Amino acid sequence: MVIVIIGLLAGLSVPAIGRAQATARTAQCASNMRQIVQGLIQWSANNENYLPCYNTSVGGSGGYYWYAEVSRNTNTPGGTTLPYAGHNPLLNGESASTVWICPANNPFQSKPATTKDCSYGINGKAVPNAPNSAQVKMVNITKPSQCVAITDWNLKSGNQNKITADSDMATPHNKGLNIAFWDTHVEYTNAIPAYTNAIFSRQP
Repeated sequence: MVIVIIGLLAGLSVPAIGRAQATARTAQCASNMRQIVQGLIQWSANNENYLPCYNTSVGGSGGYYWYAEVSRNTNTPGGTTLPYAGHNPLLNGESASTVWICPANNPFQSKPATTKDCSYGINGKAVPNAPNSAQVKMVNITKPSQCVAITDWNLKSGNQNKITADSDMATPHNKGLNIAFWDTHVEYTNAIPAYTNAIFSRQP
């Protein structure tokens, strides 16, 4: 009888532990997102109020995606330190626990040949595509509390860390996702919002 009772208690505790772990991963992801948006805002403040480009390459030449550019330019004394884990396999001193990696959507746990090094995608309507595109300033985002900055990103998307369609978003948190807005607050939703939704517009 004692063994049966212990077995029943163990059976009840396993799902509860799983739910607690999932909740913790969702909370850590939200914390990551807040830090990243703070880094984007700091980058803007250091660059005449301009937002970073999606890709710094011009004319097909090599460059950095937005997250690498922001990481490198905010990782300074007195600034928001956003360590960059941009290599797979990781180099000495790098960690997959970086803010750029969602614990529930971890590219370092996907197939070995992957080059994915960030779990988040930036709102494609909010930032210029490249340096030769129309420049965008933070002041162009008229309602930061209603405009998406970044979301959980679909690792299988061919659109590298940029949200331009519903399919670019992932749902790693119990079939839901986190969405961070330009005022740094983060919301959880259990359904992928339509990219045509006003929250993706700079002027919702």
